[in-house]
Amino acid sequence: MVALATATQIAQTAFTEGEKHGVTVMSVVVTDAGGHIRLAMRSDSQGIFGVDTATGKARTALGFNRTSLHLSKIFTDPCAVAAITAATGGAFVPLGGGVVVQQDGVTVGAAAVSGGLPDVDEAIIVAAVEAAGLTVLR
Repeated sequence: MVALATATQIAQTAFTEGEKHGVTVMSVVVTDAGGHIRLAMRSDSQGIFGVDTATGKARTALGFNRTSLHLSKIFTDPCAVAAITAATGGAFVPLGGGVVVQQDGVTVGAAAVSGGLPDVDEAIIVAAVEAAGLTVLR
């Protein structure tokens, strides 16, 4: 499991990384290996869907053992996306920014950013996870 202190570090680093990329309005979510939220943070001016979107990205990455950006490139058929979204109760969010977090080769959770363009969100969360001494499953 991602320790709460580590999840906090990931989130704080993600906000710092976001600023470097010009993303100042964003949400960050870190989950355990079962997709349960360990920590959720959003910037002061983030709208009401930011945390939900980040949670969906993290759970999507966990569910398919791939980054959500990778999945966004695979699931291009709107019917397939709609079917999986329905089957997962709306939890399938194939947009870049969600990653599987590993420690010593074992999945310990997921993390995601919502606020920027998909490839920027992914760059932010990858940098934040790696800064915390964990790895991202690619």
